[in-house]
Amino acid sequence: MAMTVSNVIGARIVSGDVAPGTAMRLEELDAEFGVSRSVTREAVKLLEALHMVRARRRIGIVVTDESEWDVSSPAVIEWFLAGPRRDEEITWISELRSAVEPLAAELAAQRATREEMTTLALAVTGMISAAVDGDLDEYLRCDIDFHTTLLQASHNPLVASHVKVIAAVLEGRTHLMPFQPKQEAIGFHRSIADAVATHDPEAAAEAMRQIVREAHQAMTSQ
Repeated sequence: MAMTVSNVIGARIVSGDVAPGTAMRLEELDAEFGVSRSVTREAVKLLEALHMVRARRRIGIVVTDESEWDVSSPAVIEWFLAGPRRDEEITWISELRSAVEPLAAELAAQRATREEMTTLALAVTGMISAAVDGDLDEYLRCDIDFHTTLLQASHNPLVASHVKVIAAVLEGRTHLMPFQPKQEAIGFHRSIADAVATHDPEAAAEAMRQIVREAHQAMTSQ
């Protein structure tokens, strides 16, 4: 229940319905959601962990400025993608992916282990099979496996630290927007797996740039 309450409040904050500086009282939230004080406090703690609110004595729960939010949190990314600021979030996501993922692909082509190469290839095979079966959940799982492995195969911990962000983006695209796998996109994933296996950094990076462009176009056309 606390998660449900925090999701509703978080979505309101991200959308701008509840502006920075707004003070909310626990008793008002108790009444609105029909929950106990312990549930409300837990919901507030979840939002505090994302730096979206701050408890102030004799004032209440105050919404913080956007510059303080943990915008890389999967929950915050989901609230943006599900709300009126979706296009803005998609632009930010595409800019981040354009910087990080081609570099990850380039580094993976130089540093990936045999096990990581195998995992990339299996993920592509899984994406192909799931697309044929129309199994979007399985397709998403394989897609996340692919991008997670690629980032980790860079063997750069700062690059790999974006795993949760990319996974949240892929989940949001699949669950919050009309989505059907495209053969073109699967082909780009296969090209990356092949380029990593043959140690071709330029080809791997270029194929990843194609994926990012295709994803941006698909998400902005909704």
